[in-house]
Amino acid sequence: MKRQSAFTLIELLVVIAIIAILAAILFPVFAQAREKARGISCLSNEKQIGTATMMYVQDYDETYFNQPWPGGTPAAESGYFLDCAGQPGCQPTHFAVLLYPYIKNGQVFACPSFSGTTYTASFRLWAEGDATKKKIVPFSAYGVNEELLGSFTPKTMAGIENTASIGLIGENDYIFSWRNCMLGPSDTKVRKYWTIGSTPDYFYYQTPPRHTGGMNFVFADGHAKYAKGTMNKTGSTPNAGFYPVLMTDTQYDSVDACNAGP
Repeated sequence: MKRQSAFTLIELLVVIAIIAILAAILFPVFAQAREKARGISCLSNEKQIGTATMMYVQDYDETYFNQPWPGGTPAAESGYFLDCAGQPGCQPTHFAVLLYPYIKNGQVFACPSFSGTTYTASFRLWAEGDATKKKIVPFSAYGVNEELLGSFTPKTMAGIENTASIGLIGENDYIFSWRNCMLGPSDTKVRKYWTIGSTPDYFYYQTPPRHTGGMNFVFADGHAKYAKGTMNKTGSTPNAGFYPVLMTDTQYDSVDACNAGP
């Protein structure tokens, strides 16, 4: 008679334990790999946005588009914000729509790691005068540097000194991005850096890091790059941290002067 072999209960438990350990090790690795791929896809989007921005700038005498606060018109996305329509320098059209003719793909403005709600601050996502309000760009998961682009007076390339160091557009669920006045690691004076939305108080101004603790930026010279967020407790928004990406050229003697200054 042949003897039939079988797993004992202890052997079966050991095998299950080994599988569980391997799963616990590999699943986070797979998740990180997926997020890395989404981050690369997002960076590709921003590279296209950067190229489109430079094409726009060249078409408009080296002048950037502006998205002045409070944004747009009540006839656009929301009547909650004040109406800037009719004011000198007002641009009620969302920057994604302004750049769309250079890209021809609305999905470029969608970050693959974001699926929440975006806030356009009443800027139009459809063609001016379109009564049907058919959106040219479904939504934008990116926001602009309010310090640079949030005024009624458009900025020019000639008016920016450090175009390769100043972030023009970054990942956000709100069209305007906030700053952190602080003394950077290599600074001798206080400067304005992109803040991290790491606490509920700052989610409104800046979305939390989407890609392994960091996010992608389009810089004022058109190039796109990933930046890792850093927690810092010496700035004006100490719980929010910062990205090593500048928002303006201006340097200040103190955090208070930075907060009060343009």
